[in-house]
Amino acid sequence: MDSFADRTKRRLRDELLDAAYDAIVAGGYDGLRMAEVGRRTGVSRQTVYNEFGDKWGVLEAVAARETERFLLDVNAALAEQSDPIDGLRAAVERALTLAGDNPLVRAALSQPGSDQASQVLTTRGQQVLELAHLRLDAHVREHWPEVPAEDATSCVDVALRVVISHIVTPGPPPAAVADQLGRVLSPFLTESRNQHDGAFGRASGAGRVMGP
Repeated sequence: MDSFADRTKRRLRDELLDAAYDAIVAGGYDGLRMAEVGRRTGVSRQTVYNEFGDKWGVLEAVAARETERFLLDVNAALAEQSDPIDGLRAAVERALTLAGDNPLVRAALSQPGSDQASQVLTTRGQQVLELAHLRLDAHVREHWPEVPAEDATSCVDVALRVVISHIVTPGPPPAAVADQLGRVLSPFLTESRNQHDGAFGRASGAGRVMGP
């Protein structure tokens, strides 16, 4: 069980992130002030610096928490489909729809300071990308056991990069992007699954021949 000090520290961090989220949504990255985040939570500016290091650290922490929340819905879309290709389409459509409606994403891409804030999804977006990849990869491996793990990982990587690209530079509607990606990856997933099933069948047959 967490100690009282750990729970207090976690609660303070959440309050700081809430205040930073509100500041970014209201005024973009330029509107994010360490002193204001501290004031809204009743702590000093130095406390904010101690927790996050600098202003960019605050943005990364807010983006990481939002990504975790975001992935809960995306994973739910994946889990609703038993077929990997249908799951892929559903997840991509859900992700792009959520991003289009997300106040933090809109602020990062259009509010003052967007040239810097948008980097959390592009040139300096490694933390968000790695977090999303880790969570989605684990989910896909669990729910698509018939697809070899390395192929599932490849699909996650391609889908993530397509989604981020369309978030930063919106194109066709989410459903159209999902269908396009599904058509591109469908042959790959189908072949991968068939090869896996064939190999499994051969292994099972060999086991029966060798058995008593």
